[in-house]
Amino acid sequence: MSKDDETNTMLNLYEEVARLTGNMLSAAHESDWDRVVELEAGCANCIESIKGCKVPEALSESARQQKVELLKLILANDREIRKLSEPWMQRISHLLESTQRQCDVARAYRNE
Repeated sequence: MSKDDETNTMLNLYEEVARLTGNMLSAAHESDWDRVVELEAGCANCIESIKGCKVPEALSESARQQKVELLKLILANDREIRKLSEPWMQRISHLLESTQRQCDVARAYRNE
């Protein structure tokens, strides 16, 4: 595989992660958390592929700039997704804590 092919493969994977995180952000805005999780699995696959890519020793200036812009977009999407998911995660945490307390009380009364 040529250096240009390796660069294009890597950049295509970063573009896919950016697309997926954009879709995750849209799903998060709609509170479609099942879709967010589904898309997150696709992101994880792409990231594993990126880790397996042979990265050219030196990227061209345009490829480097493209990679930087994609990373900025991915990080911005991630930051917004986290902002939107925090209240949902807190509600889930409270529900789990409440359920645990109910189980503890039920166990205590069964043991008497």
